[in-house]
Amino acid sequence: MTTGPGKCSGPPPAWVTDVGEIVLPGVRAVVSAEETGEPLAIVAGGREPSPQWLRKFLPGKDLWCADSGLIPCMKAGFTPSRLLGDGDSTPGALWEKVVSAGTTAVESFPADKDYTDLQLAFFRAAGEERRSVIVSGCWGGRFDHLWSAVHSALWAAERGVRVLAFADHLEILFLVYGGEEWILEITDVRYSVLSLLPLGGECGGVFLEGAKWTLNNAVLVPWRPFAVSNSLREKEKPRISVREGILGVYLGTGEKAD
Repeated sequence: MTTGPGKCSGPPPAWVTDVGEIVLPGVRAVVSAEETGEPLAIVAGGREPSPQWLRKFLPGKDLWCADSGLIPCMKAGFTPSRLLGDGDSTPGALWEKVVSAGTTAVESFPADKDYTDLQLAFFRAAGEERRSVIVSGCWGGRFDHLWSAVHSALWAAERGVRVLAFADHLEILFLVYGGEEWILEITDVRYSVLSLLPLGGECGGVFLEGAKWTLNNAVLVPWRPFAVSNSLREKEKPRISVREGILGVYLGTGEKAD
């Protein structure tokens, strides 16, 4: 199979918020709306999420792996329903093991291609009419890979696939769209850093409560990133809303990967 998704232009759709809640190990994000069921989980080939984190996160979810995202999933005891990529960063024996088992839909691509393995997974998700995705295996490593992953989420939105979060055992980035209000219930005390990052342009009407520094109808733009390295307040639930734009809500533990 080769690349070649159709060209799609224009801004992301005006989302009808129907997320309800997003439950991750140690963090629950609540949006006042109806739930749509479990999102698709895609594990990519960045920093490996810990086996313990995956064993809490993956049960009950449909799992896809983008290339070497297969490695941590198999270590944790999970076999994906779909495997996509060029296989250049996955041990050949592990790839063949999954192919031979016959329970995983495998889509192989040439190494010389126009799109990343994660982008190919997003395009396939759009083709399968999957509405929401949580991505892991995305942190660590090269800046250009992370930059591409986050902005590919905006590209996926043009195709009707909403990336709800990028997450692993150390860091989380939620994507909050204009017109939404989110409340974060944080039970893992390691999460101590909160940053608000405007993605893809200006974010207007930004409100933040429940943190050391609050915001009241602020305008955030990528070229003046001042809403970073905020601190969480003990026993308080951060409340974030944005009137327009796409806001990245980052939670960090401050810990370094092993």
